[in-house]
Amino acid sequence: MIKKYILIFALTLSAPAVFAQDIAAEEAAEITDEMAQVLSLSEEEKAKVYAIQHSRFQTAMEIRTQYAGDTDAKKAALRKVYDKLHGKLLGAIGSDRMKAWGNYKRNY
Repeated sequence: MIKKYILIFALTLSAPAVFAQDIAAEEAAEITDEMAQVLSLSEEEKAKVYAIQHSRFQTAMEIRTQYAGDTDAKKAALRKVYDKLHGKLLGAIGSDRMKAWGNYKRNY
């Protein structure tokens, strides 16, 4: 009986982490699909973009949790993540496609 309670307790504690990973994966997939459609990415490029976006969303969620009470520190840490994102995407898909993506995002 006690084993069941311990199991339920352990599952309850781990559930938010699992849901957070699902959210990061869903958001990364959504942006990747949109970028692939707009920029005509190959499967290899799409996989690279997904990995970059997934890492970005996971890191951003961790930062939001870690700096929940400190808005300025949270903003600074998130800004670093977004700055790194641009460089990583630039390396994965090239500057022409990054310009095209920027134009698309500004217009829609």
